[in-house]
Amino acid sequence: MKAALALLASVASLASSGCLYTEYVAQAAHGQFELLGKSRPIDEVVNDPDTPTRTAMLLAEIPEIKDYGRSYGLKIRKNYERYSSLGRPAAVWFTGAADPVSFTPRKWCFPIVGCFAGLGWFDEDDAVRFKLALEAQGYDALVRPASAYSTGGWFPDPVLSTMLGGGDDALPELANVILHESVHATVLINDEPFFNESLASYVADALTDYWITQRFGPGSPEDVAWTLGQALHLPRVARLLAAYKSLKTVYDSHQTREQKLAQKAKIIDELVTDLSLRKRPNNASLTEVRVYNGGATPLLLAHRACGDLRSLVEAAKTLKRSDFDKPLQDDLTAIGKLLGERCTRAKKLDR
Repeated sequence: MKAALALLASVASLASSGCLYTEYVAQAAHGQFELLGKSRPIDEVVNDPDTPTRTAMLLAEIPEIKDYGRSYGLKIRKNYERYSSLGRPAAVWFTGAADPVSFTPRKWCFPIVGCFAGLGWFDEDDAVRFKLALEAQGYDALVRPASAYSTGGWFPDPVLSTMLGGGDDALPELANVILHESVHATVLINDEPFFNESLASYVADALTDYWITQRFGPGSPEDVAWTLGQALHLPRVARLLAAYKSLKTVYDSHQTREQKLAQKAKIIDELVTDLSLRKRPNNASLTEVRVYNGGATPLLLAHRACGDLRSLVEAAKTLKRSDFDKPLQDDLTAIGKLLGERCTRAKKLDR
């Protein structure tokens, strides 16, 4: 899974933190600099006879993917010019937490880079210990591996070995991750992860659809693999978001805490059965689903008003923190309307 953990950009504020989060920021700085130190220019890796053929073939596609992203207004900066072989199954391990009877995410705030609804750890054991500590404090918590992340422009992000898959969907997935993280390098609003992640997911998924058609053609193995993956993924996401909505109704009610917890258990029991889940969801994991996917409908409406994805991206570039009602704003209806209005205004000025 990908995760745009722009929080790792907090390594840039290491010198100014010096407080509760010094230990976390120190591990983030160490992990980031170690990762960059291991990286090599992609051209060098591609031309190295010791590089596995499949790895070289995937990496050789990256310049074209980057150019494709630029054509839609994405700022690639100096990202994805180098490659890091990590020798581990994940780039980082993401942790998050939420109140057991509300969808209020636990947030962590850092100098310069703002507030986030999750933390990324370079060591899995550190992530698990942090999750257990959050649970001991009474939170619903999660820990999961992430194949990629973005430093939000603080560092030139390399391509990571964890971003390279092994099936027919390997190139579509690689393109999707690069485009997703490139959206973050283009538009990143402090304290607004719901918007940042929803925008990156929406734009990257749509661009990946177009790219596959252009690069491989309809009905190609890559097209079939990507389409099948989306066909399996989207209904699951819809069911998870429906559970989120049902639970939010319960949490916003005047029931007692005990009654809310009982209703929560029932709704999640049904969710586990419907999706045959091996791991029981909680408020933290459902909040994450909302973070990445909850803004799809407002963004779709904005896309329609803008007419094309490049115009949507350009409108998103004009957003500021003051355009949002509050930090960690999860309802993006008003933001979607604002984007549509700005596109409409831009079209009139162009006439």
